[in-house]
Amino acid sequence: MDTRVQIPLGVTIAALGDTAAALAWVASRGIAGVQLSATHPSMRPRDLGVSARRDLRATLARYELVVTGIDAWIPSEHFIDPAHADRAIEAACAACEFASEFGRVPVTLQLPRATNQAGSTNTSGPHIAGATNNAAQESHAARRHDAINAIASAAERSGVTVADASGAVGAPWPPMGVSLDPAAVLAEGGDPVNMVSQLGPRLVSARVVDLLRSGMRGPVGAAGESRLDVLGFRVALEMAGLARFPVIDARQWIDPHAGVVATVQAWGGAIPG
Repeated sequence: MDTRVQIPLGVTIAALGDTAAALAWVASRGIAGVQLSATHPSMRPRDLGVSARRDLRATLARYELVVTGIDAWIPSEHFIDPAHADRAIEAACAACEFASEFGRVPVTLQLPRATNQAGSTNTSGPHIAGATNNAAQESHAARRHDAINAIASAAERSGVTVADASGAVGAPWPPMGVSLDPAAVLAEGGDPVNMVSQLGPRLVSARVVDLLRSGMRGPVGAAGESRLDVLGFRVALEMAGLARFPVIDARQWIDPHAGVVATVQAWGGAIPG
């Protein structure tokens, strides 16, 4: 291992293929952190025994990599679907326990959104339709409340925070904060730079990813394609005092490896020296 200064960013390694090769590649690029995925086939907490976890920690130490957080991308609707809720909540709770082994890093997931439009169209008349919609909304809210409470309790037991990519509306802080994804904010017509200050201390995790002119998610700073104010976003995060490294989110990128390299260059070049 060389002695060069590591780049203060994390990378989602699930997008980079084989875990062992991805860790080696990230280290070779001089990047300091990795974002592990609790839903990746090789990284599911329920499948990782004591020996496998020890080997993972040893590999991270050998490459001098820190874990920036744990991703638990469970379909949000599973948390409120009676057929899937128990297993989804169990997986999220297991991710919290897993995160506690790496310095109590945050767990990023997507909670179901609060909604006032639950239920399907009803043609039985306005009064019956209204009652049906109200009942559906109440059921949705109750199941969402139960899921949030269960996950929040698991996070508190493990001493970790949860970073919700859906905004953590109605969720208790702590332990449930927000994961800021600038591409998602841009897609909804928002301003990621302003969002940093709006979130305040509830900003638990931040992604480094752009929304390209094509509508695709991609590397930041791409000439003619970038929408993100890279300098403004980086400065806002540094002023906010984010506790963990921002995470390059290479999910859904056409060429994740090349995109990570380009993003590191654009991020570093935003503030020369």
